[in-house]
Amino acid sequence: MSIMSLVKTLINPDQTTIKLGEPWKLPKASGFIVPILRDPPYNKRGYILIQEAEGKVDFRDSGGISGVDAENKTGKYVLIRKGTMLKGQGTQSRAPIHSFILEPKIDVVRVPVNCIHQTHGISGGAMFHAEGVAPLSVQANLGEQSSTWSSIRRYSAKVAKQGGMAESTRVSNGDNLVGVETITQGDTVADALQNIPGDHVNQVGVAVFDLEGVIAVEIFDHPESWCAFSGSIIRSYREVLTEEASELIEIRTEKAGEVFWRYMKRLPKMEKILITETTKSKVWNISDNVATGEITELEGEEIHLMLNRHMDTPPDPFGELQDIMGGAGGVEASISTDETEQYVQRRGGFQLLQKLGQMPQRFSELLESVDVSRGTLSTRVKEAEDLGLVEKGIRKTNGHPAYILTEEGEEVKKESEKKAK
Repeated sequence: MSIMSLVKTLINPDQTTIKLGEPWKLPKASGFIVPILRDPPYNKRGYILIQEAEGKVDFRDSGGISGVDAENKTGKYVLIRKGTMLKGQGTQSRAPIHSFILEPKIDVVRVPVNCIHQTHGISGGAMFHAEGVAPLSVQANLGEQSSTWSSIRRYSAKVAKQGGMAESTRVSNGDNLVGVETITQGDTVADALQNIPGDHVNQVGVAVFDLEGVIAVEIFDHPESWCAFSGSIIRSYREVLTEEASELIEIRTEKAGEVFWRYMKRLPKMEKILITETTKSKVWNISDNVATGEITELEGEEIHLMLNRHMDTPPDPFGELQDIMGGAGGVEASISTDETEQYVQRRGGFQLLQKLGQMPQRFSELLESVDVSRGTLSTRVKEAEDLGLVEKGIRKTNGHPAYILTEEGEEVKKESEKKAK
């Protein structure tokens, strides 16, 4: 059964073979994880993860910052998960900006990547070694090189503040994500995360929670896939799982199941955009106004799902937060009631209105002119349509369909431009 077939049964928890394990959290932490379990039988696994390739996939520097050349010698389909850190050997380290499946043939394939070590030079032809997965906050910014670098610096500063490394080390290594992760593997937080019971029998994934509700979900189609990568995936949520909660806040982990089932109901309604495909595989971006993620297909079956909340989405203190927190003690929240003002403050929102104010544009044209990832742009366009700022129209010059600003969108753009001056 494919992941999407499973998701459809998730909407009816009594019918699903998916179950949730016991929540786990660090003492004093606000974040926690819940194992996702699935009863057998399972389809035969027709692929392996890059972590299982045993050195039979070669990665070489293409000589350009945005591409790494991969050569698959395993004779099997190989899944490279988004955010897998490729440690450069004499060149800058990189990370794939989306998941990718290498086919079982010797052809060299170009994998789209971002640099994760800003101050290191590029050496064409240099080799890479596949490491663990990048932290969640960095993964969320992959696709935009400047945002990726900024997120690495912010993550390094946060780790240093937690005591994961000395300030002098952060200053000299703060832009080197692989270096930061290597340095922190032996700190007290990393030691604590290693104690997370991450490999239950029949475990296929994990749901991650913070004070706002579900922040991330990851599901494979087979327990062997989860087991091959589970330790690194759990470490990638370090920021969430180590965030301390006020003593005034009660974390109600018993509500996790209810919140999870409700969260997963959004999945079938999400917008689905094809990112990349081969003869046997497809990788889709999925998104709505709350979350974004990927679905990876192999031979028509979904084998991997990953979802995370938009990192620039304002908190919803009156939604899932009420279920996760007990009482109202000590917590105050205020949000703007002006949705259009919130929209233009989100990454890419104002820029989208500006570009459409110049001329109607198709999605592919916006993708080239608005400095956000494909998934984020898709979300911004959908949000703008829902707010009545943008609509689908016809380009007068050639009659082709395109996105255009509405009168309300034009007014919001002008007002935002005045405030920006």
